[in-house]
Amino acid sequence: MTETPGAKTTVTFQGIEVTATKDRLWHVEAAGRSASATFLDQALEIVLPRLSYEEQDSLLIRLLSTRAVERSP
Repeated sequence: MTETPGAKTTVTFQGIEVTATKDRLWHVEAAGRSASATFLDQALEIVLPRLSYEEQDSLLIRLLSTRAVERSP
């Protein structure tokens, strides 16, 4: 799978719009906060620290699934 630099993926999770962008690092924006990290789960944990591990996993899967669908031919 080839990465498209700067491609944004946005999902709504528990009423919060979450946007993830992949360049050299993952950049996540949600609830008026933003963070960049090497891995998407790290950025999510920084931006939305109060989510349980199960909620973080669910959001991570939704973001990656949406990203895969958006990029499929």
